[in-house]
Amino acid sequence: MIERPIPQKAHIGSAIISCILSLVIYGTLRFYAEWFTSSQITTIFGGFVSSFIFIFSLTSLSNIEMLLFGEDFACKFLPEIVVCLLISVMSAGIVHRVCATTCILFSILALYFIDRISNDCYNKTSAAPEAIHYRRGGGKKNK
Repeated sequence: MIERPIPQKAHIGSAIISCILSLVIYGTLRFYAEWFTSSQITTIFGGFVSSFIFIFSLTSLSNIEMLLFGEDFACKFLPEIVVCLLISVMSAGIVHRVCATTCILFSILALYFIDRISNDCYNKTSAAPEAIHYRRGGGKKNK
């Protein structure tokens, strides 16, 4: 895999687009709140849509942090992920309580897949350590 440096403009663009998309999804949830609460399946779908607020806000926050603190900076569980989860759950809770519950479940599932993709793309595996050569036939011989 060829490693190319990511320019700073990529982080800025990604952060702005992710922030705009999370605001658009929040606006959509507020505008169609009555439709999302009309049946059980649409309420669950509201939680699914709210989980995209979590994904986009986490992407935006991560890109801003990489812009400020360097390319090797990664989101931690406690401050960043919990804050983004709370933002998405509160925005889903405005629509319906079940939306908030399903948003938590869908966000945790999305976080699992984001972590897998991130590990595949960004973890740099170090070179394999040199093989250990064992001596054959050394030591005392039993006679």
